[in-house]
Amino acid sequence: MSSGIEVRLARNSGFCFGVKRAINMAMKSAPVSDNIVTLGPIIHNPQMVEKLKSHGIDYVDSADQIPSGATVIIRSHGVTRQTMEELRSRDLRIIDATCPYVSKTFHHAEELKKQGFAVMILGDAKHPEVIALKSYVNGDAEIVASASEFPERTYRRLGIVSQTTQSVEKFQELVCRAIPNCDEIHLINTICNATNIRQDSTLQLAKKSDLMIVIGGRNSSNTKMLARISDRWTETHHIETAQEIDPAWFAKKKNIGITAGASTPDWIIIDVYNVIKENIGARDLKAMNVEDIPGYKEE
Repeated sequence: MSSGIEVRLARNSGFCFGVKRAINMAMKSAPVSDNIVTLGPIIHNPQMVEKLKSHGIDYVDSADQIPSGATVIIRSHGVTRQTMEELRSRDLRIIDATCPYVSKTFHHAEELKKQGFAVMILGDAKHPEVIALKSYVNGDAEIVASASEFPERTYRRLGIVSQTTQSVEKFQELVCRAIPNCDEIHLINTICNATNIRQDSTLQLAKKSDLMIVIGGRNSSNTKMLARISDRWTETHHIETAQEIDPAWFAKKKNIGITAGASTPDWIIIDVYNVIKENIGARDLKAMNVEDIPGYKEE
């Protein structure tokens, strides 16, 4: 058994403001409604979605699956303008849990369009936030996943916004690529500050770790970004739960880092931490920053 092993948790890990807000809104609504659903998974974490289901809050994939008279919770990523208008026209109680930072991005894109800018969105075209965002410019926006996808054309006036969970580095690369092709550019940095902080914390921890465990849903954009950032510096494993941990990962490792996406619940982070302790021998473990997990109490 190795000795002197250090396990560090990235100082900024787990639920962000928008996710906490959405979950709290959902949990508060559960006792007062017998017929309640979320339109799409409320956040990109299967375990949290299952927990809500145990409290009587299921999810549906489309608006036409919502029964009349139901309470519908709008997920943290938001929905398209057309979907919101449809819901408001029906006999439904609507709880809008869209992250305020995401809603602000919708507003910025809409204003750019009104001011006559062609709109470009940095993001994943299949992500629900980006799908919703595009609807606020009536579908008239170009979506690029990176600077390499910038179109081979020129623009008189171009407005650029970003999916809130993209990296600042990718946004900067896109802007640099756009400058030679534009007469006028209006940039709005719509990357959420919580995203920036988590990415920086992960980067700093990865640089001094010889193994990183990244915890979060496999369909979580911000968690996948953390895994990509970490993987540039050290051996990295992206997991959803502690059950996926392979004890072989810890062989000859002295510095183990843990980080978690903005939609990863505290209890999953704690489970992963405890399983790591079991695998490397708790008496040789020096844990740092674990107390920064909201509500954390070591078992």
